[in-house]
Amino acid sequence: MKPTQDHVVSRLKWRIQDATQMGFHVRTEPLDGRGADWCQLGRRRILFLDMTQTAADQLEQLDQILAEFRSRTQPPNGDTPAHPAVSMARVSAKAA
Repeated sequence: MKPTQDHVVSRLKWRIQDATQMGFHVRTEPLDGRGADWCQLGRRRILFLDMTQTAADQLEQLDQILAEFRSRTQPPNGDTPAHPAVSMARVSAKAA
């Protein structure tokens, strides 16, 4: 069964909230069909959604971007990366 447009829009809104919680500033811009992408300017991650595409297309692209981002930032064992200060505290404790 094909999801309704309302369901897709709701899922898109939830996924945008996920992206925001992952540290992205999400913008919708008319990108003339080029699709979604993201960049980092300094410490700020900006994710661009193409508002000329359907909500289903935006959701699919956003899912792909977030999955790829997670795969790049997750350690191979699947643990959530620790804050650098926590990692340094563990290293310092082992050295002592």
